[in-house]
Amino acid sequence: MTNEMKDKKLLEIKDLKVSFFTPVGEVKAVGGISYDLNYGEVMGIVGESGSGKSVEAYAIMGLLQSPGKVVGGSITFDGEDVLAKTSKEMQDFRGNSVSMIFQNPMTCLNPVYTVGNQLIEAVQCHNKVTKAQAKARAVEMLELVGINNPVRRMDQYPHEFSGGMRQRVMIAMGLICDPKMLIADEPTTALDVTIQAQIIELMKDIQKKTQMAIIFITHNLGVVAEVCDRVSVMYAGKIVEQGDVKDIFYHPHHPYTLGLLRSMPRVDAKEYERLIPIEGTPVDMLNPPVGCPFGPRCEHCMKICLRMEPPRIDLGNGHTSACWLLADEAKKEGTPNE
Repeated sequence: MTNEMKDKKLLEIKDLKVSFFTPVGEVKAVGGISYDLNYGEVMGIVGESGSGKSVEAYAIMGLLQSPGKVVGGSITFDGEDVLAKTSKEMQDFRGNSVSMIFQNPMTCLNPVYTVGNQLIEAVQCHNKVTKAQAKARAVEMLELVGINNPVRRMDQYPHEFSGGMRQRVMIAMGLICDPKMLIADEPTTALDVTIQAQIIELMKDIQKKTQMAIIFITHNLGVVAEVCDRVSVMYAGKIVEQGDVKDIFYHPHHPYTLGLLRSMPRVDAKEYERLIPIEGTPVDMLNPPVGCPFGPRCEHCMKICLRMEPPRIDLGNGHTSACWLLADEAKKEGTPNE
């Protein structure tokens, strides 16, 4: 891939808002997020469970189901308006342009069909090829993801594969139609630590070979450091900090990002040194707080934080943070208890 292509935008999300309209009220799962993804770039989306990471991915893929609905903003992929596509166009879009790997491979593979049948169907669904050509492509992809004896394995069922092998099959299925972008939604969560490391190495290797763009959704900051070029930190449906991996890890500016980093186990920690948790509980999305969503849990909370939503402050080199601590007009404010 040329440097010119690497600097070209593939995905552009502007002020995306997604809500779930439940009998007890509107849940604003994604509250207006914006970011760009270039060709060949790997973007990490991190945050606690319930922060809106997966919902945002489902919106891109057109997989939101009732009562979920995109209520605002735009999604532009390779110059095309994704939200304006018809159901038939979205079927072509999924697989050919964008693919997604889910958390639990066992729930995504059909237990009554062989792995080979499912891979062949994925090829023929999006390409006008013979069954023999589709089978050859399926075998090629199983080999690419490190599955031994791929021809024999094509005739086996999902239950005959281990968890790590099933996840490799899902990666093969995601890549089989050569999409321009892959969304990986916590692909290592259901696996043990050793297998997690193997899957991460596999995805790094495939990304280098194919140069495809990847959105990597995870709550594991170690994975982000290993795989990603840039990071978006989400909290309560909003992106609170965004930047280069080095900026996020070595120069974090949002208290929530700092909290996530402090809660990570460290190799250089002293014996019996305790992890530092983020105090408080996640936001009730049915009744979100006024002002900064992280304000009620923040040790640096000021009066303005509980009244007004913070602006997004540009820190240079694509690094931004939505925090009143960085705004000059807020530094005169006292804490809520003063």
